[in-house]
Amino acid sequence: MGRWNRTAAGTAMAMMIVAAAGRQAAVGEMTVRVADVTKLKGQSVNKLVGLGLVVVLNGTGDGDRYEATMRALAQTLGNLSAPVAGLEELKDTKNVALVHMDAMVPEHGVREGDRIDVHVSAMGSAKDLTGGRLLVSPLVYHELNVERVFAYASGVVETEDAERPTTGQVRGGALVNEDVLVGFTAFGRELPFGNEWIKGEEVYITIVLDDSHAGWGLAVAIAEAINAELSLAADVERVAMAADPKSVVVWVPPFQRSDAGSWIRDIEELSVLMPPEEARVVVNRKTGTIAVSGNARISPVVVSQKGMTVVVRVPPAGPDDARLETKDFVSLETGGGGDANVTALLTALNQLNVPIGDRIAVLTEIQRAGKLHGKLMFEE
Repeated sequence: MGRWNRTAAGTAMAMMIVAAAGRQAAVGEMTVRVADVTKLKGQSVNKLVGLGLVVVLNGTGDGDRYEATMRALAQTLGNLSAPVAGLEELKDTKNVALVHMDAMVPEHGVREGDRIDVHVSAMGSAKDLTGGRLLVSPLVYHELNVERVFAYASGVVETEDAERPTTGQVRGGALVNEDVLVGFTAFGRELPFGNEWIKGEEVYITIVLDDSHAGWGLAVAIAEAINAELSLAADVERVAMAADPKSVVVWVPPFQRSDAGSWIRDIEELSVLMPPEEARVVVNRKTGTIAVSGNARISPVVVSQKGMTVVVRVPPAGPDDARLETKDFVSLETGGGGDANVTALLTALNQLNVPIGDRIAVLTEIQRAGKLHGKLMFEE
């Protein structure tokens, strides 16, 4: 049984008493598809980058004092058969801005003829890119050792944030002229895992667990499910191994190497029994959210924060309890003996409209006291 009390004695004081609850009952077994909690190594977002010029600005460009823009403009005019003798000929040019461009390539790659959005950011003294037009500009791979132009970008710049008019995007502005492919297989010698099972000349794929699901329990469960389903077809004892808490390495047998896609499909469609979820309390200060997963619990503890006292204790049975049975208290049902559930604490704080900053501070102090049983994680 939990109680809240508010009194006025110079400074408002709120006291919450959370009766410690026992461990939650085990929930029903849950299975998930491998594809729903993992991705393939290589299946990630890539980026194309470049520099370009935005023109027809209404006097909000870089101006002729930003020589990098003027040099780029002079080079562009020369390429268009309109050379200038010197930068002085571009005096009083204020309708041009030099911008950095980046375009995100989807995780499955792009093919010639596809279009993707381009984001632009002013690099000089431009004040506003609204209504500007990006001149045709090349985009290259973000790793400089890949020396190829993969796309050309152009189009009208749209600014979406009135407070940041020096950034914007050109929707569908990049026309891909060379495929950006994603490679999913690798030779054993190319893998970073040192293990005798991995052979240098054999071919493997690596399954990467999502950050929210990473852990030895699920990694091993996935490897075991793959072995149970596919090792017989490959005529070996094992085709998969959990290499670390985020990675499962899977051997691609010779008869599947010309059709690795079907092997990957069979793996991704497998169902895996989820192990008990890790106890986590994830705090995002920017969005003001707190997410609780697993059986995150709190042992008996007392925390004071800005005139509020939080007391977590086992249900008392003494005569003092009768004194608490007044209209000044709010009852909180938390179950039997043991530790309190973090969710019960957050629910009580929410009922009293405790600010998010104070809720985070309370959780932080409980964690520092060693009474929070679960990982307290912060996302910025």
